[in-house]
Amino acid sequence: MDPLENWLEGMQPRLAGLVDFEWPEGSLTDYSPALLAQLEAELVARIEPAEDFVERVAGYLGEALLSVAGGRWAWDERRGLPVVQPDPELGLPAVCPAELVERARRHRDGDEFGRSRRDLARAVAEKQAATPGWTPSKQPTPGLDRELTVPGSAYLDGWLAERAAALPAWLDTYAERPELWDFSRKSLDELETTARQLVDEPEELAAHSAFAEGASWYLGEVLRPAMRAHWCYHAGEPDGDNMFIGRPFLDQLVPEGAVAVPFLLLRLALADRNPGVLRYAYEQLT
Repeated sequence: MDPLENWLEGMQPRLAGLVDFEWPEGSLTDYSPALLAQLEAELVARIEPAEDFVERVAGYLGEALLSVAGGRWAWDERRGLPVVQPDPELGLPAVCPAELVERARRHRDGDEFGRSRRDLARAVAEKQAATPGWTPSKQPTPGLDRELTVPGSAYLDGWLAERAAALPAWLDTYAERPELWDFSRKSLDELETTARQLVDEPEELAAHSAFAEGASWYLGEVLRPAMRAHWCYHAGEPDGDNMFIGRPFLDQLVPEGAVAVPFLLLRLALADRNPGVLRYAYEQLT
């Protein structure tokens, strides 16, 4: 088998092994700088880390760098190792995660991964300043990403920006205790109570569009980081045969990953009326 193909086929179990066997449940929920620092600290703390652990760290680090700079995995014949090739529009050389892992173990300053991520982020920011509207493109990694055709992504981008900007006014209108709306799991009780006070029946939720749009976004933003999911949207008329048409939804973008439509979860809470429906949904999805 081609070595790159072999590396890519093993990526999903490699990262699943890192999450399942090396870290407390839920620790690796994204590719943030804080989690990269945690991972590097754990690597350095292990005097003689197992080969499997080192390989898992290299895979996770590579995906973290791709999440910043786009691009794809490639194979370096000279090194005999997988490398990350950033989006070609950036004009950057390939980065070898395995070499960064070894450098982190030698230098032991705890910032090898962070420096690499910042270097790529800086290059992306410079490119975006020179080319407004440009964003790096990542080639999907088998088992971790899946290619989705998402018609109406311009709508989704606008919807997300509008909902975030409108949050203060939305809270002023609907929240009795806005200080409790902190995007935590516990705050879902406030959302559930507010929805039930405002809407009598689940079928009436769409008629309260100003509330429903803000509530769907808020619920989604509570779920999204915990699910490690992405917002998606398929254009069309909602409330037809396909529940994913016409309403923004969350998708983990991995095979057999969880999918959630916040609007429909709100309707479920309105139909059930028992306390904690949204918290239960959160626990089932994360």
